[in-house]
Amino acid sequence: MKRLTRLFAIAAAGLFLLPASFPAMAQARGDRPGAKSIRTSVDNAQIRVSVDVVLGWRVGIFSGVFPNVTFFESAELADALGLATIAGDNDHNVSPEISKPLDYHLSAEEIAAVKARLHDLRLTMPAYRVNQLPADEASIGQLLAFAKGLGVETVIVPAPSDQSSFATLDRLASSNGINVAIESIDPPAALMSSIGSLSPHIGVAADLAGWMENGIRPSDGLAEIKDRLMAVDLRERDGLGPGGRDVPLGAGAGDLEKFFMEIAQQEPPPQEHPNACVNCRRPFSGNKPLFIGLDADPWSPAGAGGGKFDILWQDAANFEQLVRPAMGYRIEVDSRLLPPTTPDRIPADVKAKIEAALPRKALVPPKKPRKLLVIDLNPVGAFYHDTTAHTNFALQKMADYTGAFQPIFSNDLNNLKYPNILQYDAVFLNSGDGEVFSDPEVMNGLIRFVREGGGLAGLHGSSYDSPDIPEFGELIGAQTGPHRVETDTLKIDDPGSPLMRQFADSPLTKDFGGKGFVYTDEFYHFLPSGPYSRKKLHVLLSIDAQRTDLSAWKVRQDNDYGLAWIKSYGQGRVFNCALGHTPTFFETPALAQMMLNAIQFVVGDLPADTTPSALLAAQK
Repeated sequence: MKRLTRLFAIAAAGLFLLPASFPAMAQARGDRPGAKSIRTSVDNAQIRVSVDVVLGWRVGIFSGVFPNVTFFESAELADALGLATIAGDNDHNVSPEISKPLDYHLSAEEIAAVKARLHDLRLTMPAYRVNQLPADEASIGQLLAFAKGLGVETVIVPAPSDQSSFATLDRLASSNGINVAIESIDPPAALMSSIGSLSPHIGVAADLAGWMENGIRPSDGLAEIKDRLMAVDLRERDGLGPGGRDVPLGAGAGDLEKFFMEIAQQEPPPQEHPNACVNCRRPFSGNKPLFIGLDADPWSPAGAGGGKFDILWQDAANFEQLVRPAMGYRIEVDSRLLPPTTPDRIPADVKAKIEAALPRKALVPPKKPRKLLVIDLNPVGAFYHDTTAHTNFALQKMADYTGAFQPIFSNDLNNLKYPNILQYDAVFLNSGDGEVFSDPEVMNGLIRFVREGGGLAGLHGSSYDSPDIPEFGELIGAQTGPHRVETDTLKIDDPGSPLMRQFADSPLTKDFGGKGFVYTDEFYHFLPSGPYSRKKLHVLLSIDAQRTDLSAWKVRQDNDYGLAWIKSYGQGRVFNCALGHTPTFFETPALAQMMLNAIQFVVGDLPADTTPSALLAAQK
């Protein structure tokens, strides 16, 4: 509360105006009670944060973008912008209590206070900018050591005036194990002639507004410096040359979507993960770090009626749209290292238990041969569920026994692009996690497919397939929430439906006989700020709040923790079940039968009432 009070005090002083759409400061993925961050409700699920996981790009601000406040206060503003990083400036005073510049002259106690403040806000400082290098070599060494002690990866410095200084910087950077990026405002050809023969510890910090003012398009500058790019001062202008003015990201002449894609295409290829652990089946990132600092000029037309915070808020949102194709490109590269999971490592006795519990007959005969595309993609940085193998095994055996569908196992995301996706009747997301739907073409293909009559089913972690893409959450019905393995009592929310009189019970949950049960799994507690709502979903299973101790979960005041549901989406059908973290899911006959029924529902063979639960309750 003190930090929020301080933010509004800064706003009142005229530094910035809080945007009218400023979201609720709520708990989100990874938050915990008592956390000292004031990050927005989307938190770590924002693309501005997840781009680090996928591409190694740290997106933040230079602390000096807010020159009239201290470094600590700039850090609070970075946190309020939903960012995870900040670059320090050496001429920025640390705090009201430490009225000294953020440089290597700070005492050990003062440096500890800086680290503690960053930790409290869950921020890192991957870059540090100095406006002038010290005159002597010993002081430069102290500067680099100071920065490295704060976790800095790249120190940004102005171009030295003499050629010999480049070699000195290279030697000191190499000996300190840190990178030094030379600021590039003018055409970069001269700078590249000075650093081209130096070690990889020396790179370039591109000032995009400076480049554009000097007639250099960002992509053209990148072609000149190639893989030497280490930092970007990100501002967009409405044209090339000195007559240009700042405009919101994406609205100018920078063609930033192309610029980001070309950076991504320069990244080293991902590798197979070096460890053979159970839950790390995903690529090992080969990315090299890059700091991208959002910048703003309050006197430009972009700031009319607002201030720097407003501009940065909008630019952060615009950045998320501009960078998605680059992230999608990287995910597709990753997916080539991730063929579908095979059942090879499932123990023989577990396979036998699954087979014994699977249904032998479809609830209704298929109207025609059905194809179900099964995706179990977990890109770099995602959590891989070992039970992915159990699900793929169960789906294949279920298809063999019943003939209700043909599973096609493939992690090639091109299958989801329109019109490729039309060869399938439905898509099954098997415990996915990570930035699966970063590519707008992939996401839009799936949305159009379902909206126009296709089906989508998800199991367990499927709601975490792109937790930073709101349209995916609206499609699947939920996104993020705290979770852990525990034993709870579950209830059947839909034992019967007046619209489905041919079944004594709901066609999807009929085998439960309307009776709840005690079950152990990793239960998700979906956030009230997310898309989960009984006003949108026809809930099938949920945690029985009357028979389960939920005192440890202060996530929703209504204690409504749905675990399985169906919904209509345009002309299409959606099913999602948050259970499935343990092998017992397909070892439980009623749950296995529910899954078969759900697949028949999403492929279009089994009708089911999708009236939202809240509307059904109101009709009683």
